[in-house]
Amino acid sequence: MKHGAQRDLLLVRGGTVVTGQASLRVDVLCGGVGEILAVGPELEAPTACTVIDAGGLLVLPGGVDPHTGIGADEAGFAATAEALAGGTTTIIDVMRPEGRDVARAGRDWRHAAARAPVDVGLCMGLPGAGGAVMGGMDTLAGLGVNSFHLPMASGMADRDILDLATHAAGLGALCVIEAQNAQAMAYLRTALDHAGVSGAEACALACPPAIEAEAVGRAIMLAGLVGAPVHVGPVSTAGACAAIITARAQAQRVQAHVLAPHLVLDEAVYDADDPSPYLSRPPFRDGTHRRALWGALSCGAVGMVASGFSPARQAGHGMAEGLAERMRVVWRHGVQAGVLTAEEFVRATAEAAAMAFNIYPRKGAIMPGADADLVLWNPDAQALRPASAGGLYGGIMLGGQPECVIRGGVVVFRNGALHEGTGPGAYVPCPAFRPGLSARMRQAARLSV
Repeated sequence: MKHGAQRDLLLVRGGTVVTGQASLRVDVLCGGVGEILAVGPELEAPTACTVIDAGGLLVLPGGVDPHTGIGADEAGFAATAEALAGGTTTIIDVMRPEGRDVARAGRDWRHAAARAPVDVGLCMGLPGAGGAVMGGMDTLAGLGVNSFHLPMASGMADRDILDLATHAAGLGALCVIEAQNAQAMAYLRTALDHAGVSGAEACALACPPAIEAEAVGRAIMLAGLVGAPVHVGPVSTAGACAAIITARAQAQRVQAHVLAPHLVLDEAVYDADDPSPYLSRPPFRDGTHRRALWGALSCGAVGMVASGFSPARQAGHGMAEGLAERMRVVWRHGVQAGVLTAEEFVRATAEAAAMAFNIYPRKGAIMPGADADLVLWNPDAQALRPASAGGLYGGIMLGGQPECVIRGGVVVFRNGALHEGTGPGAYVPCPAFRPGLSARMRQAARLSV
């Protein structure tokens, strides 16, 4: 059972359903244990069925955020109610073991994630290679974990990446590599400290674009040597986008994500009176890189947009806010600006991430059998976030707006407010990809290198 209990029937009528492939004027019937029962034009409302009028609205699949960094933090998961308010119903969260063995870290994460009002999947961070870590990977793969986070940016050695990528591929799992050159960053940081540069500008100076471009290229090369698929990100530079496009053109299995703030903010944020919300890795870049990110997003080379949300105490690994704004940023500066179509928006905010972590079509789709995660979206809404509001999006225009959010067949957000009594979401097992990924596929990846 997907959500553990039988749901009342719910019919969403009169809206325009938008998927990653097409937009259609059809109705959606939800029920069962939280799944979509039927999709079609002018569906009849069954007896004792609640009808929601979606006239004038788009009906989108619930957003899938491919990268948050909450970990075993109950308060952090409780804060994901903001994601519902922004149209995101599922997150893939990275858990960093921080000295624990990975199997125990997975149990701690499950306990904390039970507080989340959104559905949650797990990407487990790995501290290094070795028999104990690989044994933990085997255990987690059997519990619905099909992705592992390799922190190249924190100094993980190339040999460890090769060993872990090989083992993950054998499990039918994906390696997500945070690709930055740790040694170069440490060298530059030391030089900046000696020069007395310790303000916000040091965040960008310690991680120039060339460092990311090199690391992304190296991560892709390492994965190709062992025939493993790879996911890199977050990416923030034109050089990283070029490396991804080149690898994909050579038939290598590469995917990537960008953080929503990197699509609309540049290095000028470090001049703010309070630059603390922007002290993250990777840093914010100039407009040249921002335009490259939009180009890579529109052509699918960078397939998905993440919030990068991480509680404040984990600052440096992500953003301490932004769950509610992720989809609205992409709609305003992508769709309303003429860069993306509505269908491409759905791919970037829901479908691509669901496919990447092998939970499509349970997530990211509107079809019978899929989870009944729906967003009734006002496509014309626009709102300027006041600069006085501060934070990541102070002074930024946002577009589109969820009028109603349905998670697992139950209305959880409507008329600008969360419904009282909104229960917790569900754990989403991410099944392994084809066992072994097939020897022929892995050999083809090696040959592409």
